[in-house]
Amino acid sequence: MASETPEQTLGHAEQTNCYGHPDVPTRLRCSRCERPICGRCAIPASVGQHCPECVAEARRSQRKVRSVGAKNSPATMVIIAVCVFFWFVETFNPSIIRSLGSFQPAIAAGEWYRLLTPMLLHAPRSLLHIGLNMYVLWLYGPEVERAFGTPRFVGLFVVAGFLGGAASYAFGPCPALGVGASGAIFGVVGALLIYLYNRRRSAFVRGYLKSITILVLINLAFGFIVPGIDNLAHLGGLAGGIMVGAGFDAYKGPRGALVDVASLAFVIALGIALVAWKTANFTCVGL
Repeated sequence: MASETPEQTLGHAEQTNCYGHPDVPTRLRCSRCERPICGRCAIPASVGQHCPECVAEARRSQRKVRSVGAKNSPATMVIIAVCVFFWFVETFNPSIIRSLGSFQPAIAAGEWYRLLTPMLLHAPRSLLHIGLNMYVLWLYGPEVERAFGTPRFVGLFVVAGFLGGAASYAFGPCPALGVGASGAIFGVVGALLIYLYNRRRSAFVRGYLKSITILVLINLAFGFIVPGIDNLAHLGGLAGGIMVGAGFDAYKGPRGALVDVASLAFVIALGIALVAWKTANFTCVGL
């Protein structure tokens, strides 16, 4: 069978001259921008052919997507760096765990900062603990930070972590010593679930939402099965992230900032209520 040139495959399409070679007549056009192109300029694509300018633009876009994580998610990277720094400090000074970890008798005695400081700490000398937490944060944190912006992302992380700490203090066993940023990280994932759910009309988004939901359920089930995991902090952080994320993504009008503040304030108030209730009825079996 005789082969045909790209120009011949166009049949009776209007003939013009190539934009890159004005002296070359052609019936071929870029399937993306419709510029007239000759056989020398045409670059095969999955659908049709592209001109050199469109191919160069696509490559620039790909590079931008690959580099956007570090540039457009500074808070995520800073949180990871801070957690890794504290993990190294713990290696040489394990007493920091006793000073800053979640410990119910100390919280009940007024050391309320322990509802937040455990987010900075992880099990000393455990690469698995900090490695898994930081990997999940690195994986999903940039998406949430780009979706809501850096200031709101920081507020989400801290407030979800606080509610996770409050839930652990209110309902967890005593006198266990707790550390880890997983409550706050569950909050980040919870906000992402809400963000995806609100855009579930897309088949791609529905698939992504399903995969993350399954991942969350597996991690929660793992926390109930394996001893030593503070699943109450996970559940509290997840609930906090869902509530804050719903507020952040609910209203984009002129009063959107008020809705953002209200959603943060509601979760903080809920955490304070849990802490106040537990403190007023504090007992610690085994102390």
